[in-house]
Amino acid sequence: GRLLELLAPRTSRALGVDASREMLALARARLSERGLADRCTVRQADMYRLPLADGSFDAVTLQMVLHYAEDPAAALAEAARVLRPGGLLLVADLAPHDHGDVLARFAHRWPGFDDAALAGWLGEAGCAIAATQEIRGALPLRIWRAEKLPVHALANA
Repeated sequence: GRLLELLAPRTSRALGVDASREMLALARARLSERGLADRCTVRQADMYRLPLADGSFDAVTLQMVLHYAEDPAAALAEAARVLRPGGLLLVADLAPHDHGDVLARFAHRWPGFDDAALAGWLGEAGCAIAATQEIRGALPLRIWRAEKLPVHALANA
């Protein structure tokens, strides 16, 4: 719900998805308390099979979920599927790290991602990285900003 709160002033409609009923209940309550439930909604969904139409969103974000994914490439491909050509895909996740204790304690499947891995997976999904940014901290974070390529650009690639 926090990301939806931050995006609310910049959009007329936003949808958040999560697999966890508990997280969705918290998000719904938070959005309702802040008067945002009319334009920010949440829905239970699997990141590998979103119940959403192809090309139906102008922007898609994946915030701190890829390091839990069994198949990050498939999650990115599904996010790209629901994004319109020219749309923005924003991925915020862990940069590579060597904190094995964090992986075990929080059940992370991946110790972060580097630019090459994301560029490859995003390219396969029909997107191109436009910018990256690192956020330093106890665990380094990285933000990848990508654009969904038009169909004619994919045919010429």
